[in-house]
Amino acid sequence: MRNLITGILVAAVAILGFFAYQSSKKATSLQEALTASVEVATAAEAEKTKLGEELAALKAQTGDAEKAMADAAAALAAEQAALAALQAEQAALTQTVTALEADKAALGTAVETLEAEVTAATDLAASLQAELDAAAAAAPSP
Repeated sequence: MRNLITGILVAAVAILGFFAYQSSKKATSLQEALTASVEVATAAEAEKTKLGEELAALKAQTGDAEKAMADAAAALAAEQAALAALQAEQAALTQTVTALEADKAALGTAVETLEAEVTAATDLAASLQAELDAAAAAAPSP
């Protein structure tokens, strides 16, 4: 009977040893998995920090780009206002040119009329001179 109890105790110790060995291997495996998970988490945290810095830089660039875009829009608005002013000035100058051309045409007509009157007056003066010359030739000499 003693041998039987000793055999049972040895078997129980062997079984417990086996389970202890299995638990030890499982604990080591879990420890390794935990260490790997911690390394992955640390790498992910580093990547998160890096991405956060990149995001901050991109936000700064976005702010600069928005400011540049606003400045460009303001410059464009100023250029459009200047263009509108120049177009208004061009329209006024076009009206002035049209009025001056009309005045030139009227003055050309007036000049033609005056030239015709000068020609008529010259013809009349020549006719009167001819009559004077004829009258002077017909008059007796003293």
